[in-house]
Amino acid sequence: MRLDGKVAIVTGATMGIGVSIVERLAEEGASVVFTGRTLEKGKEVEAGFRARGLETTFVQGSVTEDADVKAAVETAVGKYGRLTTLVNNAAATDTTGPGGLDSHITEISWEAFDKVIRTGVHSLLLTCRHSIPHMIEAGGGSIINISAASSLRAIDGRPAYQASKGAVNTLTRQIAVDYGVQGVRSNAIVVGFTPTGGEVMTKMLNTPAFITAVKKAIPSPRLGHPRDIGNGCVYLASDEAEYVNGVLLPIDGGLSCKLGIPDTSALSAIAGDS
Repeated sequence: MRLDGKVAIVTGATMGIGVSIVERLAEEGASVVFTGRTLEKGKEVEAGFRARGLETTFVQGSVTEDADVKAAVETAVGKYGRLTTLVNNAAATDTTGPGGLDSHITEISWEAFDKVIRTGVHSLLLTCRHSIPHMIEAGGGSIINISAASSLRAIDGRPAYQASKGAVNTLTRQIAVDYGVQGVRSNAIVVGFTPTGGEVMTKMLNTPAFITAVKKAIPSPRLGHPRDIGNGCVYLASDEAEYVNGVLLPIDGGLSCKLGIPDTSALSAIAGDS
């Protein structure tokens, strides 16, 4: 298997994309510690994986609390002997989308903006601070930060989320530059529109006009799936990617490469009418 001997931590992994990341890493042979805020949900996910023979361990905690992050890292090293992989997946998604608190700059509350930044950016500082020394001790490692297509092309009314993912992109490159010489690689996956099963996502999927617009913006013939992101994490965590460092890897069906402007064939029709 591609990740035999690897030991990973995945943050924010009791639902959605995080679950698929844990699943794919473990399926390829990695031992995986994953975090989340809800004990019952985390233990339920852990039990499901263990029933399939996948080596996973849930650690309850918040990625914005230094003690909780340290405990997750110590669990990985203490139980599995080392740490080679860190996937920073946690994000404050409950503030975004229909009914969320993320809004235009003139409307968003300080509390909402601060929550998104702390969860998406400050947490990355904490996880990397505690993980990198262990990766260096292990002879090198892979940090994989989960970003979003909206960090490259803005969506209306989401300044906090977009700012947090823009910071993730910048920190990804900075970590690559600062620690690459010590064998620690840092890359980000730029996620496109990927249904995750949450309440907000369900509302979006049940809005025909919205889905039609999304499908029109994506060159590929289908929407994304959380497993697509998990597959990307397997590659970046593996030795196959040992010369990949400081990269923003889009897994978005081509969303980030397509301009949201009308089809230029319409111009010919207009010119013909004139």
